[in-house]
Amino acid sequence: MTTQTAGASAGTPPPSWLDTERPAARPDIEITEGLNGEPLAYDPVGGHYTRLSRSGAAILTALDGTVTGREFARRAVGAGRPAADGNAERMVLDFLGELRAAGLLTVPPARGQQEAAVRFARSSHMPRRALVGPRVSDVLDPVAAVLRRAPGLFGVLWTAAAVGSLIAAGTVVASQAAAEGPSLSGLGTGWALIVGLMIVQTVVHELSHGVACRFYGVRVREIGIGLLFYLVPAAYVDRTDAYRLRTRGPRAVIALAGVALDMLWLGGWAVLALTASGGAAHLSVVMVWLQLGLLLANLNPLLPTDGYHALEAAFGAVNLRSRALTALRCRILRQTPPSWLAARSRSQRVRYQLFGLVCLVYALAIAVFVARSLALLTGWTA
Repeated sequence: MTTQTAGASAGTPPPSWLDTERPAARPDIEITEGLNGEPLAYDPVGGHYTRLSRSGAAILTALDGTVTGREFARRAVGAGRPAADGNAERMVLDFLGELRAAGLLTVPPARGQQEAAVRFARSSHMPRRALVGPRVSDVLDPVAAVLRRAPGLFGVLWTAAAVGSLIAAGTVVASQAAAEGPSLSGLGTGWALIVGLMIVQTVVHELSHGVACRFYGVRVREIGIGLLFYLVPAAYVDRTDAYRLRTRGPRAVIALAGVALDMLWLGGWAVLALTASGGAAHLSVVMVWLQLGLLLANLNPLLPTDGYHALEAAFGAVNLRSRALTALRCRILRQTPPSWLAARSRSQRVRYQLFGLVCLVYALAIAVFVARSLALLTGWTA
């Protein structure tokens, strides 16, 4: 879980809602299993998967709205337990608060600062508009079927092409022309071509995620467009059901399928930049820089991007970014950690905090790279 109940520290009274409300699991919440058979709670409204312990899943399932939260905690711990088990009762109460803050209960989440921080951490910050629903699978399945016939050969061919792409792109960046940065004013009507090509690439990028999903039998809920940070137009494929996969490799492949195609675009433009001349070479160098920026942006672990989802898959995690930022926030602000974090060992808490810090530093590095790239492309110097 990634939430914390207000006033959950030892010695303070529990929130009053625990004495008045009769919490129950929302009827539309689905309890399923993901990596290594670990329980997951799927919220179809927010589209979130929340990782649960087995005891946590049992508690969520047992909540039926017949008793108050405090009475439920007492029954869960057991009336015959010694008084020292007050700590166990407190843990159950805290967990009920976290379930509420995560929006998994019939009791609506509170509106305090803690809950606002949780909502901010969990949000993708991208309003979305679906363009095609689940029927997009009818288009993606034939392509996935072809890839299933020789997945090993396809992997070898892509690896060779990706290595060649990186070598060619590195040669372009190291060249004197790329180091000085082409003038954008020299592109002329090439801007219209760039925009058109980037739109095509974006569509292919997102469809590749969908093909990878269907390759592993994962449902594609929808494909659409959104506004990242409520401002930047972006396409997306809803591949959240990849959390249901039991192994890490397929989840990582699905996350990186779009980047894999972008690598080939990078290589193609790099080869053209090295072999063409005049306006075509000029345009190709600009595209190489744009492709590099796109790759770095897609690999940013702070944002809900391909790189972040691949990192989640590698760690076998759910809501990794949200958990890392929560751990870092609790450390910096000296706040009481939520139950899932308090239950972790010190080394595990430190790893979460370090990942949150790395996310922030990486975001700063991306901002510096983008600023320098724009300066090079415009010919601006201090």
